[in-house]
Amino acid sequence: MALRAHRANRARPTSFANVTFRPDFAAWLRTACLWMAVATAPGAYAFDVGQLASQEIPAAHLVGQGSFSRLGFHLYDASLFSAAERLSANWSAQPLVLDVRYARSFKSHTLVQRSLVEMSKLQMGTDAERQRWADELARILPDVSAGQHLTGVFRPGDGTRFFSDGKLIGQIAGDAFGRAFFSIWLDPRTSAPDLRAELISDAR
Repeated sequence: MALRAHRANRARPTSFANVTFRPDFAAWLRTACLWMAVATAPGAYAFDVGQLASQEIPAAHLVGQGSFSRLGFHLYDASLFSAAERLSANWSAQPLVLDVRYARSFKSHTLVQRSLVEMSKLQMGTDAERQRWADELARILPDVSAGQHLTGVFRPGDGTRFFSDGKLIGQIAGDAFGRAFFSIWLDPRTSAPDLRAELISDAR
C-alpha cells in the first residue's frame, strides 16, 4: 500500500498558474521560458555594423577603428568604413560610414551640443548653418545608453543618414553638413587626433 501511494505521488501533475502539467512537461516549459528570456534580452541580437555599411555602400570595408576617452573615462568606440582603397586628403568626395558604439549613457542634448562645439572649432559652415544643423540633429539623435550604436552614412550628393542600432532614424540633406559632421573625426585639426590616426590607420 505504501508503494502504491509513493507511485501515485510521483505521477501527480505539477500545478502552475492554475494549469496542471506533468513533471516532464513542466521541465520543458521552464527550459523554453529560459531560452525565450535569453533571446529577448537586450543585446541578444548583436548589431552588425559591417553588414549595414555594405548595404549602404557597396564594397565598403573597414578602414580603421579606435577608442575615445577623456580624463581616463572610456566614452565610445568608433569604426570607419569606405569603399575606396585609400582614404585620401579629399575624403569628403567619398561615401563613408562612421559607427560610434557608446560606452556610457548620454542625453541627446549632450551629443548635439558636443557636435556643435566641434564643428565651430573647425569653423565648418556659418553660424546660421551650424545652428540649423544643430536643430536638425536635435530632432534625430536619441538619448543613448552603454552599448548602443549610432551610425552616420555620408554619400556625396545624397546627404547624411543616421541609424540607431541599425534602424534608420533620420537624414540631413546637403554635402556641407556631411563634411562638417565627419570632420569632427577626420579633419587633421580634430580635437581627437589619436582617434583619427586609428580610424585611418588601414588606409594605404
